[in-house]
This record gives sequence, structure tokens and C-alpha cells, in this order.
Amino acid sequence: MIRQKLRKYELIYLVQPEATDEEREKIAERVDLAFEKFENARVLRKEDWGKRKLAYEIRKFNKAFYQYQVFVGPPGLTAEIERVLRMLDNCMRYLTIKLDEGLDPEAEIIDEPEPVRGAMRPVVVDDDDDDFEEDDDA
Repeated sequence: MIRQKLRKYELIYLVQPEATDEEREKIAERVDLAFEKFENARVLRKEDWGKRKLAYEIRKFNKAFYQYQVFVGPPGLTAEIERVLRMLDNCMRYLTIKLDEGLDPEAEIIDEPEPVRGAMRPVVVDDDDDDFEEDDDA
């Protein structure tokens, strides 16, 4: 068996806003089934971004459910996932992006992202020379 080079990908797909929770779960299950066909393919991160307003109208909808995934797999995996998403009526759009050229197959699973730290508050510095008294006797 020829060992294929694993790559890291990012996938975002949009589901119609009128889709029920069960329908959205079925779509996620169909996408997950594509991973079983490929050796060493696995999901690193999966997020449900919820219902959001679209930048422009798609299929007469102004909102959609956003689903986000980061995964590792061989190049043929993306074609299989996109084939599955194309066949689903509730899937409005999808986009797969290759993140890294090569990846160690023993890569760690990404945990929850660290929260973004807020900006530091500015420090007020007193540059006034009010504390200094001048002698008028000079």
C-alpha cells in the first residue's frame, strides 16, 4: 500500500436556515462517513457557528447555519467531501482550503482555542512640571 502525504484542510459549509437540528446532524454524519474511506483521515476541530446573516442572498435566503471543520487527510478526501456536499439539498455552499503543504501523521488534535486577550489599558503618565517650583529671586 502506498502511503499518501497527509495535508491539513479547513472546511466551511452553509446549511439552509430552515433545516431542522436532525437534518443538520444528518449532513454532519454524511461528511463524517467520508473520513472512514481514507486511512489516517481525521477531524481535528469541529465547530457549529450557528445561524448567521449572509453577505448576499443565496437561493433566496438571507441567513444560513455555518459549520466549520479543520481536518487532516490525503488529497482525495476533499473531493469525496465535496461530492457528498454537492448531493445534499440543504447544503447551500461549501469551501475547502488547504492550510499546510505537508503534515506529520501523528499531529495532535487541537483542543479548544485559547480566548483572545483584551488589549491592555493605556497608562497615564504625568508629564506636567506642576510639582516643580521656580525661584523668582534669580
